Amino acid sequence: MNNRYLFQALELAPTAFARLLAVIPPERWDEQTDEDRFTLREAIAHLADWEPMLLSRVRASVETPGVTIEAFDEGQRAIDLGYAETDPFEEVERLADLRAETIAYVEGISDWSGTIMHPEIGVLTTEDIVSTLIGHDTYHFEHLTQYLVD
Repeated sequence: MNNRYLFQALELAPTAFARLLAVIPPERWDEQTDEDRFTLREAIAHLADWEPMLLSRVRASVETPGVTIEAFDEGQRAIDLGYAETDPFEEVERLADLRAETIAYVEGISDWSGTIMHPEIGVLTTEDIVSTLIGHDTYHFEHLTQYLVD
């Protein structure tokens, strides 16, 4: 894939999350802006936690096409892994490091036609999974900007 905006979006997301974090007061990090969404603290931890999982799905689609992957309950995972007790600055740094690994792998993909089977979603191509990374980032960007206007 030769989409420079894809790679720029992947690369710039951790920096943009760090900038948001820097301007949102720490006393707001544990506020819930929507009952169905994470707090800011939990959202940053979630992004860092899911990055290697999404990379593993990309790898699976390339290296073992057709494999069925595991679905996870993100809410339960947040509880089990203590997202609410994390340091968002550490988590955004962890996200940046993990995203660099993702980008290094994705840049080397020559065949984007591989697939995985997600038990809840169905068949996903390599391109679908990488696009999910961008969509996931955007979903959480919108969410975190609520802390700037509420």
